[in-house]
Amino acid sequence: MNPDDNRPPLRPDDPTVEIGSGLHEVETHLRAVLVEDAESIRPGERLSAILAEAHAAPVTGSGTPRRWLVLAAAAAVALVAGGTFWLVGRPTVLVPGPAGTTVATQGSPRPSTPAPSAGSGTGASTSAATAPATGASSSAPSGTITGVPVYWIGETGGAPRLFREFRTVPDEGGPILSALYAMTREQPLDPDYFTPWAPSSRITVDLEGSALVVDLDGDTVSATTVSSQVAERAVQQFVYTATAAASIARTPVSTVTVLVEGQPADLWGVVRVGRPMARAAQVDVQSHVWVLAPTEGEEVGSGRVTFTGYGTSFEANFLWQVTTRAGAVVAEGNAMGGTGTGGFGEFEFQRTLPPGDYVITLSTDDPSGGAEGGGAQVDTKSFTVR
Repeated sequence: MNPDDNRPPLRPDDPTVEIGSGLHEVETHLRAVLVEDAESIRPGERLSAILAEAHAAPVTGSGTPRRWLVLAAAAAVALVAGGTFWLVGRPTVLVPGPAGTTVATQGSPRPSTPAPSAGSGTGASTSAATAPATGASSSAPSGTITGVPVYWIGETGGAPRLFREFRTVPDEGGPILSALYAMTREQPLDPDYFTPWAPSSRITVDLEGSALVVDLDGDTVSATTVSSQVAERAVQQFVYTATAAASIARTPVSTVTVLVEGQPADLWGVVRVGRPMARAAQVDVQSHVWVLAPTEGEEVGSGRVTFTGYGTSFEANFLWQVTTRAGAVVAEGNAMGGTGTGGFGEFEFQRTLPPGDYVITLSTDDPSGGAEGGGAQVDTKSFTVR
């Protein structure tokens, strides 16, 4: 009996509706999606681990032999493996796509979305990624960590500003220590960058919640000719490096306290540290333009070269120029990125280049020609096309 007593009775001329009609196409599509997802599953060898866990599991009731846990675990492994094999072993299902197209849902790669292209120099993206999407990679040589963010200082737009490189560095005990040691001991890949920090022989870190305390040895701040402007930027260089590395380590940090020999100090005699410090606003301390790709000294394949930048500029407009190492202009144009109102974002464009050595120059747009502020901000990278 139909529980809906308010439904009107059928009339003789009402059309007959077959239950489930029209669902065949939905069923076919659903099966195709499930098959595709199953194909992406690559189960590892878990039997040994499951059996070990089963043997270690406590017996919670009297008269329950432990061997039943082992048998149940083995049965679960066999069930998952068998189910995956059945789905993946099914034949390819062709699902009708829009406008009469046909999509193979098994044995075909997922369609990839092409990166924004700006052959005319107009491609743009406003994603403001400041760190890799993944943590530090384990594919580096033994004893090193790759993908570690290290910030440097460069003079641009009439002031010292922050630039970032992702580096493969010695593993000093995790991303935070490794990044800070690299910042004091290593040299930037880009010769336009520098650091006032001297090589440190001892760095200790103490993380409590989102507050990081870093203690340095006195040698780290032994330089004697550091201007107040560079010193203030160097403190933010330290904070940006530490917080970015903490994100890679999946231990986000909101404040950094710098101590020297366990005490507050006047770095280089001009800037006081010893209290919790947060990142200053990007627009105030970071360069308004970075070249993300190619990286300094990178070799790329011949043909279509993709250039990626990051920053903020007047009306979201950036200028770019590709030259030979001798300075001859090969190509130039503009690209859109950021928000135009202080927001940072990525952008990219492409050009076809023959083999050779080149320099890519990105700059912010400065309609005042330097009359307002310090002028356009610039970043360059040398690269080779093979």
